Amino acid sequence: MPRISLIVPEDDLALIDEVAAPNRTAFMVAASREAALRARRERDDRELAAILDASADADRELLAEFDGTAADGIP
Repeated sequence: MPRISLIVPEDDLALIDEVAAPNRTAFMVAASREAALRARRERDDRELAAILDASADADRELLAEFDGTAADGIP
């Protein structure tokens, strides 16, 4: 497993140690993983929103074209 080294301000380390017991490393890895997953999800959401926005006008035109037949055959 790779090792990393961090320089952490004393106040931040004190706060981390206050809530991370008994394992500071596990706490920091879990917190970093959560932050990375959140950042990835936000990036993916922005990309998806851009894709959907780019095709929104075409999607609305297609919906309008078939609007009259969308409910055909539904009692």
